[in-house]
Amino acid sequence: MSNEIIQALRSRVGRNALFNLAGLAVPLAVAVLVLPLLTHALGPARFGLLGVSWAFLEYLTLFDVGLGRATVRFVADSIARGTRDVSQITSVSLSVQLMIGCCAAILLIVFAPSLARHVFRVDPGLVGEASLLFMVVALNLPVVLALTTFRGVLEGAQPFTLSNAIKIPVSAGSIVIPALLARSGHSLPNMLMWVLVWRALASLVTLYAIRRVIPEFRVEPPRDWRRLRSLISFGGWVAVSGVVSPMLIYFDRFALGARSGLTAVGYYTAPYEGITRLLMIPNSLITALFPLLTGLGVVAAAGRIDRLFASSMRAVLIMMSIPAAIALIFAPVILRVWMGPVYAAQGELALRILSVGVLVNAIAHIPYTFLEAAGRPDVPAKFHMIELVIHVPFAWYLVGADGINGAASAWTARVTFDTILMLVAANRIVPVSLRRVFWNERVAQAAT
Repeated sequence: MSNEIIQALRSRVGRNALFNLAGLAVPLAVAVLVLPLLTHALGPARFGLLGVSWAFLEYLTLFDVGLGRATVRFVADSIARGTRDVSQITSVSLSVQLMIGCCAAILLIVFAPSLARHVFRVDPGLVGEASLLFMVVALNLPVVLALTTFRGVLEGAQPFTLSNAIKIPVSAGSIVIPALLARSGHSLPNMLMWVLVWRALASLVTLYAIRRVIPEFRVEPPRDWRRLRSLISFGGWVAVSGVVSPMLIYFDRFALGARSGLTAVGYYTAPYEGITRLLMIPNSLITALFPLLTGLGVVAAAGRIDRLFASSMRAVLIMMSIPAAIALIFAPVILRVWMGPVYAAQGELALRILSVGVLVNAIAHIPYTFLEAAGRPDVPAKFHMIELVIHVPFAWYLVGADGINGAASAWTARVTFDTILMLVAANRIVPVSLRRVFWNERVAQAAT
């Protein structure tokens, strides 16, 4: 692969990564501006109920069993090979997503009253509204899964400008619409019903965009069910990681609440949520990188894509090192200005420990993506299961020994172990050269 092609690919990945970063950052900025208005309009109890419904819907998207990610991979592969399989890949994936989503929605509708009365212990005056709200969440689920499939097809084709032009208003709308309706006195179920309409329209717009980007794409019934095996085989391991990862992410808070109390959770959550937002940067990069690597054929071209791996790693290190270093050095000042002196006193060391962990965790995103693009999502999934077995007792012990600093240390130790595993696996399976990350051969040749 010539230097000119490598440079073109780097430029393309970098440009797409910027679009993806905007797709994550703009909705987040909108949320920061709008959430105070929404909180004021709804009050603590009803806003808490809305927050539960958001979290519930986000976790229920695990029902996609990794098909969204699998769709990206197989669509990118099909386009790269010049085959006409995209329509059937989309049709089979969408059909399964809708079947799973509808079944899950029916179950949620049936158990919605029990969730409101017993599981979440909703205030008696809000039980009726909460039951209807969970039913509307159930109706949203098939639409969200369908949108995941369509977005996967569009990302597989790699027009990230168009993809994020659709994604930004969809994501922002899920917060702005409730905020606007709350000021007019609408009920929570009515708010989410209008969000459902918004998402349904977004699905149609995304489908139209797919037909413009992929001229041979056709809306057709699923016929080639043999594709389901490969989709599930890949997506199933992605789903395993999707189920285990929240446990790895949130167990430290559970342990902290159980051993140190909910106040300690509050002091820990603020620095954790603040610093981990930096992971938008590597996430935006790997979203652009994954379909490109799939199209290139990672294993077949392993000897020629070392430079892409190295340049991606260097990009992450450069972009993440500065903000992580700022958080490490100025942690007390940041927390004092943002959350006040009490949070600064309690969370200073935790923020410093977490800033190191975030930098290390950002590095892991690159080998993780290369492994998935090489068709080995089972490797990260198996690593995550091993990490869970180790992390639970380790975090429990450290939290008991050192409170929120112990929780931060446990998380940072876990992501460091994860990064080492990912790098070793990528080096052996893809393989890629870790030496290139820190040794630019062109620079070395010019120096000699």
